[in-house]
Amino acid sequence: MFSVSGLRGIVGKDLSSETVSWYAAHFGLFVGSGVIVIGRDTRRSGQQFRQAVIRGLHSVGCRVRDLGIVPTPTVVHAVRVTRARGGIVITASHNPAQWNALKFIRSGGRFLNEREFRMFRQRTQRKSLDRVYTDTTFRPVVLNTGADQHIGTIVRTLGITSAGLRVGVDAVNGAGSIALPRMLQRMGCIVYKINCELRPTFPRPPEPVPAHLSALRRLVRDKNLDLGFACDPDADRLACIDEKARAIGEEKTLVLAADYVLKRSKKPLVTNLSTTALVDHIAKKHGVAVLRTPVGEAHVVSKMMQVTAGIGGEGNGGVIYPRINYTRDALVAAGLVIKLLIHQRKELSEICAAYPTYIMVKTKLPVTAVHFDRKKSRLLRILKGRVNQRDGLKITTRDYWVHIRPSRTEPLVRIICESRDKETARQLVTKIKQTLK
Repeated sequence: MFSVSGLRGIVGKDLSSETVSWYAAHFGLFVGSGVIVIGRDTRRSGQQFRQAVIRGLHSVGCRVRDLGIVPTPTVVHAVRVTRARGGIVITASHNPAQWNALKFIRSGGRFLNEREFRMFRQRTQRKSLDRVYTDTTFRPVVLNTGADQHIGTIVRTLGITSAGLRVGVDAVNGAGSIALPRMLQRMGCIVYKINCELRPTFPRPPEPVPAHLSALRRLVRDKNLDLGFACDPDADRLACIDEKARAIGEEKTLVLAADYVLKRSKKPLVTNLSTTALVDHIAKKHGVAVLRTPVGEAHVVSKMMQVTAGIGGEGNGGVIYPRINYTRDALVAAGLVIKLLIHQRKELSEICAAYPTYIMVKTKLPVTAVHFDRKKSRLLRILKGRVNQRDGLKITTRDYWVHIRPSRTEPLVRIICESRDKETARQLVTKIKQTLK
């Protein structure tokens, strides 16, 4: 799958070293010769694809600065602060372990937007490269300081050095396994870790959704911790566990971060069409506007830059705080949640209890985008309300909203429904699934 979200597929089936090298070389030509920063998560195929990326970039005259195994936002941060020509992250993010991907970063430190991606895709359709270098003396410059620089920026910007909280961390043995605990310790937290070893296999499903966080919940309960944080393999998504060992849901991560930021920054909040209506509540509380985009980090970031947003992100646990990074960043999200707890002097469960209750039901079906398009007219007949077709199909009423859309990162259709009533949401999702089958 090749989209604005990157090049993604199952290793050995969709992705080979030759394919990865080809796309890396074309990206090098697209951004221009110079320094390209790379990094990766812990997947077994990561080292193989690292070599392929380096080979492709060197073949077109690019110099490589390799950060090793680091969070995706660390690579984005390094591209910006070092003024590199671009960056490539070798990670399939929340996808299962048999997947891998390339994410492409442009100069200035953000992922390609839709227009840039179309230009890049057009270049990759050429049958040959514009130029090929045969200089075999190129060697990647390996740096071990990328994560520390990223952490330092976060700690200085948020000004947290003595939080005094007891925090559990589950990094799914991914790229955040060292960086997230290290940042929390620098913020003055006592950290208890599970699944924080750099290993090529994941001990739980990669997405940090409540159903996958039972081990972290036990840790918080057994150690009587103040809260817990879980991230995905490349540490761009974050979910929270409250002090009562309850998984509060990845949708609330952006809500909590925005509650802190928007009290101080009266600038718009930008999020996608699939994110909880709680962000509207928080924005109204602080007197700012909410702007919604199609799903995808590139869409959110483009709108954030256009309107000079105070904060943005997505309901999958992705928080984008432009003072630090124009990308989803689990480390930033954790820092902002801690800042909120310190500022309000309340426990996480107490803060969440003050928010309105919304019930969200998420599911996915292994059907194609073509199949979805064939069923769209039937869905419009059975679902009444305000229609938005900017990204799949979103229907909004006074009692609920539902969003049905083909994924750009997996061959499936996602269905998300939110209501104040659990049964309403469940019945709607069941009806949609029956229609799409």
